[in-house]
Amino acid sequence: MLLPLFAETCTANFCTCLSTMIYSFLFGYSPDNKFSLQTNPEPEAYDFIVVGAGAAGCVVANRLSEINDWKILLLEAGKEEPLRATIPAYAGSLGDTEFDWKYKTQPEKSAIGRNKQVKWPRGKIMGGSSAVNAMYYVRGSKEDFNNWERMGNPGWSYEQVLPYFIKSENNLDNKVVEANPDYHGTGGYLSVESFPYLTEPGKIALNAFQERGYKLLDVNAADQLGVAVTQMTAGNNSRSSTNIAFIRPIRAERKNLFVKSQALATKIIIDQKTNRATGIEYTSLKTGKTHKVSAKKEIIISGGVVNSPQLLMVSGIGPSDELRKHKIKVIKDLPVGKNLHDHVSAPGLSAKRQIKPKVPLTCENRLGHLFTYLATRKGPLSAISTVMLTGFAKTKYVENDYPDIQYTFDKLDDDEIAFKPILVTPKSRGYLALNVTDPVRGAPLLYPGYFTEEDDLDQLIAGIGLTIDILNSTVMRQNKFIFNDKPLPSCQRFKFNTYKYWVCFLQSKFNTDFHPVGTCKMGPEKDPTAVVDSRLKVHGIVGLRVIDASIMPTVTRGNTNAPSIMIGEKGSDLVKDDYSLE
Repeated sequence: MLLPLFAETCTANFCTCLSTMIYSFLFGYSPDNKFSLQTNPEPEAYDFIVVGAGAAGCVVANRLSEINDWKILLLEAGKEEPLRATIPAYAGSLGDTEFDWKYKTQPEKSAIGRNKQVKWPRGKIMGGSSAVNAMYYVRGSKEDFNNWERMGNPGWSYEQVLPYFIKSENNLDNKVVEANPDYHGTGGYLSVESFPYLTEPGKIALNAFQERGYKLLDVNAADQLGVAVTQMTAGNNSRSSTNIAFIRPIRAERKNLFVKSQALATKIIIDQKTNRATGIEYTSLKTGKTHKVSAKKEIIISGGVVNSPQLLMVSGIGPSDELRKHKIKVIKDLPVGKNLHDHVSAPGLSAKRQIKPKVPLTCENRLGHLFTYLATRKGPLSAISTVMLTGFAKTKYVENDYPDIQYTFDKLDDDEIAFKPILVTPKSRGYLALNVTDPVRGAPLLYPGYFTEEDDLDQLIAGIGLTIDILNSTVMRQNKFIFNDKPLPSCQRFKFNTYKYWVCFLQSKFNTDFHPVGTCKMGPEKDPTAVVDSRLKVHGIVGLRVIDASIMPTVTRGNTNAPSIMIGEKGSDLVKDDYSLE
């Protein structure tokens, strides 16, 4: 029925016009729309207000609304999740759109000179960054969580957080579950599946890793050092964001859950006599009107590593010197925005082979792939080809059996295999500051501190060496993939593959791996760098918690989506425990 309608309006180039209209439809249409009309009357006061419907916030809203007597409000600044976000191969297409906060880091001095500005895409959408990421499901290492507990956070050891990973998970790969039943769950809300296929270049890359001693394993089980077919937050080859997994199934069913999208929280309302958080002030981005809502029990901030500290600071909770600079009354002096850190990577390493030039995809090809996917959930759009494998290694700087390097791929094509080492144990720390002209609505100033600790530079360069070793393997050369050792034009003054050459290389090539954490650090009150305690309560403020990736004292070894979901699960139980006597 649609094709005749399109034919009437597409005359000059039918295919191009048709594809444009379909893509516009995919961006605009959201299955959430059928759930978004709130029919039950809103209460005068909620029991809990959750700010941010991201990786952790959607989990918190779901779990707290399991208590029928509690009324939960979930606020999200972004729009509903469009259909396009659910198609795996379109994962990167929402960057630099209205569904992205479009953050950028600030240039700063470091061990490699002056760091360049780096884009930090963050999801401004129901589901947050879980709706726009590459869908890796990687939990991190046992040591990550054991270290959190050693830093003064009881209850956060690996043994104590593993049940929360399992609780969320609905792993659809029977082989994975049967091989490691003590590490995986099948009854949770979050669909997880293994990458559905391996291409010829993918098989070559896997064999190259194995030739160099990397064992094939499940990185979410007993060991992490090795190479793996990637597990993804997906089901039936369709994205499983936390909005899709935790909110859509219950949104129309639970009358005690109220969801407001396009609602920008601008202030936490705090009674300054009692230092108790009592409500939220927010602006509807649909109408421009400002509203105030109150909570009888708690306010839970789940805005993520950038938005959570920003909201705390503009509400009077943060470093006193920073708040006074913006004429914000200091309610509680805390190191909000400090401890910012991220995974940094070294892209641009590849092995190439000479083959006949590819025939470019035509408009008709692209439409065919889309229709195939929409009809069958199969074809080239059913997965992101570069996500099929991931690996973990340790450099000479590591004494134990835990990784400091992760590998992900930039290309896995017939003519090129390119992957990058990522430093997953950074020592460098940065900070977040409020926007000078508009602290409330303006993008905060992000100083991630990349390479401000020289150890990070040394370890990443060691990771580059490990990467080159794999790209130079016999398997690669037998399949005519030859490591590209042509130096960067800007670094030709240095001998290739020397320390000085790689420092020069990183000056222009380094990038984020999109895993910033730490700006509302979890730690005991005696820790001068801590913002929340081990129960995720903000120090010195009653009725206020932060539950998201910003509480991580140190970043996990791997992608941060799965740990953020775990934090949402555990944080929800901490809340329930505190009100169990009522």
